[in-house]
Amino acid sequence: MPPSPADVQAELGERDVIQAGEEYAHNNSMVLAQSSEAVEIRPNFWRIRFGLANKPNRGVELEFDSLARKVTRAQEIEIIPGTTTPATRVPGTSEDVPSGGQGRGPIP
Repeated sequence: MPPSPADVQAELGERDVIQAGEEYAHNNSMVLAQSSEAVEIRPNFWRIRFGLANKPNRGVELEFDSLARKVTRAQEIEIIPGTTTPATRVPGTSEDVPSGGQGRGPIP
């Protein structure tokens, strides 16, 4: 039996969000690992997590507004292998999140 249209739409939305997060990371000089996770935390608002390839057990968490098509918050997080949630978050603020295309070094 084929998947429902809602399931297909959700999967396509998740792929688009992950791709937008990858573009944001690339534009901000982040080297991502293969793993990624995108969760819609409320309508049109996503949390995206990527592992950082050059920092073991570290990752970046982005909040993404899919209507505005922009990252609203970014912060580096600690990732404990074998868990699905980060153990410790490094504080970040939304005021210093550059828009796509603006250069910025890796998140400290």
